[in-house]
Amino acid sequence: MRSESGSVLAAILSLVIPGLGQLYKGYFLWAVFWFMVVSGLYALFGWFILLTVIPLLMHIICIVQAYALPRKVE
Repeated sequence: MRSESGSVLAAILSLVIPGLGQLYKGYFLWAVFWFMVVSGLYALFGWFILLTVIPLLMHIICIVQAYALPRKVE
């Protein structure tokens, strides 16, 4: 069962730094993936105002995934 407060915290962490919410929930590879993809897209497209929609969309997907993923139990 998913802890609601843990999911909200994961979403907030991914809002601040892409992938941090996935890392908090125990998904290291997803965390690295989202950090690299979202950061890279911001670096590539951040200079052109019309293309900032692409990294923003990916960042939102990252946040939603961090919220939806169950916490890994070791």
